[in-house]
Amino acid sequence: MELAVAQSVAGGTREQAQRDAQVDLRELRLQAIEAGRERSRKIIKVSLVNESSGTLRYNAAGRLLRDWYVHVYMNSLRANLGEPSVVVDAQQVEDLTALVHRVRPDSEPLRALHAVGAVRNVAVDDAAHAAAAIVERLRTIGAERAVPHATDERFDGDAVRVHVTRQWYLRCYTAHVEAATKSQQPLTAITPAEQDLVAQTLETRKVRRIIGRDGLPLFTERATRANDVERALARGDTGVVPAMVVSRATHDSFDTLRKRVRSTWSDLTVDRREQWLRLAGAEPLRARAGWADLDDRQQSRVIRHYLLSHRRELLGSSRELPVVHETPAVAARRMFNSRENLVEVNRPARGADQSVSAPTSEPAELVRIFRQPRGVS
Repeated sequence: MELAVAQSVAGGTREQAQRDAQVDLRELRLQAIEAGRERSRKIIKVSLVNESSGTLRYNAAGRLLRDWYVHVYMNSLRANLGEPSVVVDAQQVEDLTALVHRVRPDSEPLRALHAVGAVRNVAVDDAAHAAAAIVERLRTIGAERAVPHATDERFDGDAVRVHVTRQWYLRCYTAHVEAATKSQQPLTAITPAEQDLVAQTLETRKVRRIIGRDGLPLFTERATRANDVERALARGDTGVVPAMVVSRATHDSFDTLRKRVRSTWSDLTVDRREQWLRLAGAEPLRARAGWADLDDRQQSRVIRHYLLSHRRELLGSSRELPVVHETPAVAARRMFNSRENLVEVNRPARGADQSVSAPTSEPAELVRIFRQPRGVS
């Protein structure tokens, strides 16, 4: 497989996984909203029974509280899933409390406030449970989608490329879901460098790790190996950076680095200086501009460019990692640090009437999103 073809496969797989994740997330959100409406009917009644006469009476306050539940639940669910939503503030609570007390003037105002607050708390709690159930269900759907995306017959039956493509699809699908639901850990987002490494793996058929055992990518967006400090900060470790960042030692080290960059800058021609400034993202200067003519921001950008182009070892070790010598399925799992064993099981014979995208076109219903119904008086 040529590199251009491998890059097209990696990019196409990523785009397809993101589109599928968007469709599944939208479908499950709609199902969760319907489940929320059904729950509001169970916990809030809009009719009251007169025990003495046995007649039914319309409960206007119940109608208001039921609509209030749906309003809070829908917007809380949308917020948990990373979608635009309306913030439920104290002003809305106060306005609804006044309406409830207006239709129930015989009751105490404090009881109306307690009812509105209780319904809001229940709705927020149910929305959180629904969002967690959606994310958990999407993880299963992503694994179900990955196998039909790269069947055993794809790539002329090349098992290495098939399993790498499946795991790459699952990685992109999961990353999109985590980003949409705001549950993504720092430094775990997919970068163009990671996609390029997947394309190289598809081209060479040499599988190497790109996700560490801690779930963090081994490479940065600069295509360099992530150093220990970056990985520790992403894990949330404390004590990584000393409290006194500015010390005599670091100051002297930075001055030494500045002197090296200044010496290299002095040896550059005018064209090379303009090229450095362009690559560093700094503004162009007049011809024969010296180091002293650069402001602090431009000097910092040039020093960073020097590190990226001349001293890569300061930012991370070599990007070359040992090849994983395992079966294609195991090697692909280790490449992405995945627990999912993406293999075809009981797949019908070719030509049989089947729908490859069946598990994704109609996602399974959310099972017991909510806990047991609780009555709200």
